[in-house]
Amino acid sequence: MRRAALALILLAGLAFADNCPKCRKEVDKGWKFCPGCGETLPDKEREVRVAEENAAREKAEMLESLEKLRKACLESGDAERAKRLGEEIDRLEGWSVVGSTGAPGAGAEAYAGAGAGRYKSRSEFRVPAAKKAGATAESEAAVEAGLKWLARHQAPMGGWSSAGFSRRCKETECKGAGYEEYDSGVTAMALLAFLGAGYTPRSETSWVDDMTGRKVVAGEVVRRGIEWLIAAQDTEGCVGGRHGSKYLYNHAIATLALAEAYGMTGAARLKAPTQKAVDFLLAAQNPGKGWRYSKQCGDNDTSVTCWVVAALRAAEEGGLLVGRTGFDGALAWFTEVTDEAYFKVGYTAKGTGKVVVQGKNEEFDDHPCMSAAAMAARLRIDRGDKSPALEGGAKLLVTDLPIGRGPKIDVYYWYLGSEALFLWAGPESKYWKPWNEAMLAAVVQNQRGEKDGCAEGSWDASSDRWGFEGGRVYTTALSVMTLETGYRDAVWTEAPADKKPPKKK
Repeated sequence: MRRAALALILLAGLAFADNCPKCRKEVDKGWKFCPGCGETLPDKEREVRVAEENAAREKAEMLESLEKLRKACLESGDAERAKRLGEEIDRLEGWSVVGSTGAPGAGAEAYAGAGAGRYKSRSEFRVPAAKKAGATAESEAAVEAGLKWLARHQAPMGGWSSAGFSRRCKETECKGAGYEEYDSGVTAMALLAFLGAGYTPRSETSWVDDMTGRKVVAGEVVRRGIEWLIAAQDTEGCVGGRHGSKYLYNHAIATLALAEAYGMTGAARLKAPTQKAVDFLLAAQNPGKGWRYSKQCGDNDTSVTCWVVAALRAAEEGGLLVGRTGFDGALAWFTEVTDEAYFKVGYTAKGTGKVVVQGKNEEFDDHPCMSAAAMAARLRIDRGDKSPALEGGAKLLVTDLPIGRGPKIDVYYWYLGSEALFLWAGPESKYWKPWNEAMLAAVVQNQRGEKDGCAEGSWDASSDRWGFEGGRVYTTALSVMTLETGYRDAVWTEAPADKKPPKKK
């Protein structure tokens, strides 16, 4: 572990070397050959990436070994040693392979600013916005219970662990570990759930956790989560490292969380890291198309692209530099993969069939999830869009309403479908009402209750179509965000000033 970290630090320094290793002639950093002696120059940036991947792998292996030892100590009755091991695990979880030494110490005062603006539907207007959208007392109570579970399972350094969140459990252990590579993604989702409810780093709302007896301050939960994301950003702007096979998912969702936090606070603390995250997204785009799992990989997919569009729109609304290339490429991609007859949108190509991971989720039903994703993204890009794909997509969605049992459970579909229908036609439309009623019933009924101990307020990962990847933190954060739709997305139901459709004469 220490050797890998040292190698990363040394290689990071060598990435800025400006002399040929053979003749010592000064050369440009970007050159591949020495103009003096013709020597092939080492690709230092690639060496840094390789070292980063090796460090991440060694870190994961060490955490796994320490966790096994901690559990063995607990089973043998050595509680004191288990506690010390838990503290060491927490410290290592806070160490980022992209160069941070732990979450910075910026306090709530660093988040002062003149933000909020269009986000007032989440804070001071949350109650009327929720009522107008059809939320119920039960669904709002479910939101608060979900946020309490998330707060209880936040790691001391500020992030959420997809695989290791159960180390925060009290009395009973919550099941449903996901993949470790998604830590930055689920951390961003947990933050988005808190931001969606109107909480910022300066929020003073607090409660006493029923399981731990500790006082929890919502603003502190949000602040520490933001600081964790900032600490996990590399010099190029990527958040969460590039050691996972799908790291651009993590980065896109993290950029959305940072952009919303910046829009809600206007804090100078957030401007530079958020702009760097946006710049990395734009640099990662496939020219003239969309995005997939890694930077300019040549492949595109609708799912990653919809998260990127949400992040870019939130950043633009916050006053950051975005431009049109990202939006234009996304629209070109959606057009390419949309079936003109039924307006079903493909995942990686037009006509993509059911997407499964063998041995993990074949038994779950398929849904028009990508049609919902493309709808929501189109509406974020251009509220005045008259594309027939919008109504065509809406008709597809209402023929497949949420059902909260068995192979029908798909929180990702419910989240994107809720966004798409709310953004398109608003809370009083003929499409939103039947969808919302079905969605509320499906989501609320599957939330764990008081009898489930530490799991109270969460949603099982094992019963969800994609829960095996993100784990219980993913299913809980996304379920909360889905229930928040009526005020989370009220922000985007009005077009930006330069996108409003012309008034009828």
